[in-house]
Amino acid sequence: MAANAFYRMVNRQHMTTPAPDIFARIYARHGHRCTMSTLGGRIGLAVLRLRRAEWEDVRGCYLTRTCAVDGIVEVTGLSEDDGRLQVIPEGRHLLRLEHAAGRLEIELAPTALELAGNYRRLGYQLEAGWDDLDFAERERREGLREEALDALLVKLWEMGDDELLLIREENHG
Repeated sequence: MAANAFYRMVNRQHMTTPAPDIFARIYARHGHRCTMSTLGGRIGLAVLRLRRAEWEDVRGCYLTRTCAVDGIVEVTGLSEDDGRLQVIPEGRHLLRLEHAAGRLEIELAPTALELAGNYRRLGYQLEAGWDDLDFAERERREGLREEALDALLVKLWEMGDDELLLIREENHG
């Protein structure tokens, strides 16, 4: 409970660097800024760059239910509500798209997972003993986490697909 309160407090603050519009929309949909919704947005942007006209009836499947799903939904327009996106709990950060011309798979690369994992571990360290901290120490830790998140999100917006994503395309015929 205390860690969740910490997380909400940190995410109420504004970024030093304003989010590009697409990521601002992702964060609004998702309810907070985080690494995984950002990485889901990067997956979605790769889909848009690779999408072809022959992909009229594209359907997708993401292989784990995480914050990344909101990024994918916001960018691609695929939705669980209309049946064009399924989420299957296989524990992989991989979007598989099926379309008339073939298949496209976009998976988070080890670098992306390492960056997100490092940030999560920092969060755990900063949240340690939260209930016993005085106001000044809580403020200090909130600031550290906010700075780390700001820097990481900017990095995730700017890194190349080749650094963050593994892309496999398979065409029929």
